[in-house]
Amino acid sequence: MADNRIGRIIGKTSTNSFQFAVNGEIRKWDYVKIVHPEVGPIIAQVTEIERNNSNTIADCMLIGYRNERGFLRLPRTPLEPDSSVFLPEDELIARTLGLQNSGLYLGLLEGKSSIKTFVDTEKLLTKHLAIMAKSGGGKSYAVGVLIEELADKNFPILIIDPHGEYSSLKFKNTHPEDEKYFDMYDIKPKEYKSQVKDYTLNTEINVNSEQLKLSIPNSSFEFVNSVPFALSNAQKGLLYSAVNEVKELKANFDFDDIISHLELTETNAKWGLISAIESLSKSKLFSQEPTQITDLVKPGQVTIINLKGCQPELQEIAVASLAVKLFECRKTENIPPFFFVIEEAHSFCPERGFGESRASKIIRSIASEGRKFGLGLCVISQRPARIDKSVLSQCTSQIVLQVTNPNDLKAISSSFEGISAETENEIRSLPVGKALLIGASDYPAFIDIRIRKSAHGGRAKKIELDDKLEENSFAAPQQNTAQLTYVFRPRLSKKEIAMIEEKEIQEIRMILNPVLCINAKKEKEFYIVADMMKQRVFFLDSKLHTINIPSVLSRLSPMQKKVINAVAISGKSTPAEVMLKTELTFGEAEGIITSLVNQDVLELDGKAIALPANLRAFCSLEKLNFIEKAEYIDITGDKLNPTVKEEDILKLLKETGVEVTNKRQGWIPFLEVKGKDFKKTADALTWSLEL
Repeated sequence: MADNRIGRIIGKTSTNSFQFAVNGEIRKWDYVKIVHPEVGPIIAQVTEIERNNSNTIADCMLIGYRNERGFLRLPRTPLEPDSSVFLPEDELIARTLGLQNSGLYLGLLEGKSSIKTFVDTEKLLTKHLAIMAKSGGGKSYAVGVLIEELADKNFPILIIDPHGEYSSLKFKNTHPEDEKYFDMYDIKPKEYKSQVKDYTLNTEINVNSEQLKLSIPNSSFEFVNSVPFALSNAQKGLLYSAVNEVKELKANFDFDDIISHLELTETNAKWGLISAIESLSKSKLFSQEPTQITDLVKPGQVTIINLKGCQPELQEIAVASLAVKLFECRKTENIPPFFFVIEEAHSFCPERGFGESRASKIIRSIASEGRKFGLGLCVISQRPARIDKSVLSQCTSQIVLQVTNPNDLKAISSSFEGISAETENEIRSLPVGKALLIGASDYPAFIDIRIRKSAHGGRAKKIELDDKLEENSFAAPQQNTAQLTYVFRPRLSKKEIAMIEEKEIQEIRMILNPVLCINAKKEKEFYIVADMMKQRVFFLDSKLHTINIPSVLSRLSPMQKKVINAVAISGKSTPAEVMLKTELTFGEAEGIITSLVNQDVLELDGKAIALPANLRAFCSLEKLNFIEKAEYIDITGDKLNPTVKEEDILKLLKETGVEVTNKRQGWIPFLEVKGKDFKKTADALTWSLEL
């Protein structure tokens, strides 16, 4: 013991702190041992070191000792002044801190490379977990380590993955920077391909994932929660009534049944609902043959819900609906106990004052009740202050990496009592890979997160490009920062495209396509985005679509336009029906119809007449409401010069009875990707449309 002596206690002592004069090597946060006359060896931690001339003084906080029942306790009397201070044995440190010698291997105890940090599996899963760090702090890497450990124990895991980072679990870690540390952490590379199952909302972007399909809402409450925007009281009442009435007539109804019922109602409140329900139908998220929850949660399976490239509204709807089904199935024990991981949790359960998500309510319920049903929750965020406090307070285990924002530090401190001012200061300066473990161990401990066995999907690819792939790929060059561009914010960055594309990329160029953003009115208000490069209108659901503007409208006479509008309203009409709607004689109506059929403006369908598909869509622009709005942001890109005049677009809209209430030129971003033997151009909203 004498060989390990590093100093003697000086000054006042208490039951929780002391100082000692250092005569050996010591660093901040090192562990020391003192022998208490009543309870024996006690572990303490160095919280600060001061040097005065040739004297070094260390401040220490007592951690405690293990009593006969194995509980961590502090002594009830102060330490003796002038007592010797020793370097402790590894086994004593691990036992006192409550670090297991089996369980989930997260890394090495900071400053003690000889002590592996294991946490008790049951303790971690029954105490909901929060993993927090600022952007780039290493939180997704730490989550990957945790998932590997749980997968090795065949524990079911389901991950909500907004950025598509976790599919890399399928592959071994072959990164050269990591390979040299495998021996240090006693780790061997491993792939989890056989255990990982990928689902997505957008198979166009996430081509290696299976389409996630949820069951069509079967109640008025579920329908209201699934609509991708806030409803007025009138719209809620109308939707409740429509769903209940359709349900009485048809047990297994679908979106078309609800739309057909709403179309029969005589109120303008229906149009917004119809547009929203049509967008849900086109999203492919809901189906009469949904993905079975029992397929999502299985022993040994890591299920990834990859939301990359999906609209935020659809992400919320999907997470809310999925969480409800998962919780219901766990309560009834139709699925085994599992670990539910939610990345970017501040988006799905935001603190009040930062908005409300459709998923907030069910995530609060899981946080407060899930553990008694065997559902372990893990929330991950770079903004702890923006997570619902009722959710964060239920996460009694935390892994905290570098956090610098004062509000975020306050949120962490208020959710766990064991964080001192000194610990807060240390969290601000934590290097990447170092974390504070709280709750899962009996005393907060700093650990070095081990190297991953599998590949890390959050690591940026090193690709040589003409345009440097900065973290913010859309920042304007220095000379243009004073002028903002009215543009639809890209969902995909150059860096994400580089990760999606399998072939070697030589250049990624941002192209800004000019559009006319129009607030319009035709029975109801809606938003149109007209292309100013070609005579067409953009429409957005899970993909970006276009509908050509038929130039023939400008050549029609007033009576011909009247006939066109009459046919557009009913979809299909007979000459007799057109005659009644337009107040033309039968001969006049028949003559105009014949002329329009000869010009391919109308089509014959048996005895009925109808509009061609593109003209029918253009005459019903209120159904093509663009679901996103442009905004002023800094963006770098090559702006194309418009080839279609604004007045020509407005004139054609007027021909169909559309009233323009406001207009503004904006831009839709496209990404041109060039490689050695290929070239692709697609929109930066959904990565779907060729320019």
